Amino acid sequence: MPCIKLEPLGITINVSAKNGLWRSLKHAKVELVATCQGQGTCGTCALRVFEGANCLSTMQTLEQVTLKNTRRDLSLYRLTCQASVLDDGVVFYLDNKADKKLAQIFERLKNRIAPRNIYHPITNELLVQEGNLITQEILERLLSDF
Repeated sequence: MPCIKLEPLGITINVSAKNGLWRSLKHAKVELVATCQGQGTCGTCALRVFEGANCLSTMQTLEQVTLKNTRRDLSLYRLTCQASVLDDGVVFYLDNKADKKLAQIFERLKNRIAPRNIYHPITNELLVQEGNLITQEILERLLSDF
């Protein structure tokens, strides 16, 4: 399963090439607006690619047209609802309000002592025991597919 890095959060998450980038991000609780519900026509789920564009699926005509219509540079942006991650090495920049909230949550939790046991919401795996440090790695595991 390929991994991507999300900046400015500085986190790495696993994504599914089969499900596409938008659905993988949504599963990881990174909520990107997609007014068209992933049909590739609104452009609201576009993310800037900092590194690793060659590790993404080939851009199709619909995505090109939508990015042009929203005045985004085709060499810098991808629609998450249309792109799939094929290999590790992709770094995206998140710049919307939902991701700022996620960044704030990370900053509040990171390097704090867990007030109670913290379990993964899907697998129910114990991620950090009460009284132990909540690390960056633990926070990343909360967002990753298993």
